[in-house]
Amino acid sequence: MTMQGESATCSRVKWFWAWDAPKEEKWLERMAREGWFLVSGGIVFRFVRGTPSECRYRLDYRSETGQALSEYIDLCRDAGWEHVDRFANWHYFRCADPAAPELHTDPESLAASYKRLLVLLIALLVLNLGLSINAHFGRRVGIDSFFQAIQWVHFGVVGLLTYGIYRISGFIRQLRASTRHRAP
Repeated sequence: MTMQGESATCSRVKWFWAWDAPKEEKWLERMAREGWFLVSGGIVFRFVRGTPSECRYRLDYRSETGQALSEYIDLCRDAGWEHVDRFANWHYFRCADPAAPELHTDPESLAASYKRLLVLLIALLVLNLGLSINAHFGRRVGIDSFFQAIQWVHFGVVGLLTYGIYRISGFIRQLRASTRHRAP
């Protein structure tokens, strides 16, 4: 993968849910085949122009910081993966070597990555349920409509978090099932 001058850049605004990481990876790989290589990810993706090539992108959810994160990134680099960017706790990795091992070499390690995300979503769900209940019981005379609007927003967030927990839990179950059903 050869990258040309920094002047050839583009940005794309694209939304991916946390449970859509494989879809996001495929999109980034398609962009690389078109000659656009990720510089920064998130919601506004920035790319630099280069020679179109096949490369793999992987996202990994990691909450570690400091030395633990640095050691993990070094381990990935030693396996042939370049750490491209970090958005929140999502880490973007790129690999141009088709012979390099996958970032997660077994389904159980990938499931562990998604389990870390699941813990965060459950914590956010509990927080938003508490805020919804507080908005419901915290109504004051004369400003009921304000509290009702806040309550509906929180109910929407609770619904979205519940759906995300459902999707990620299902993905983890699939990964673990594939581990159990492997031939010895």
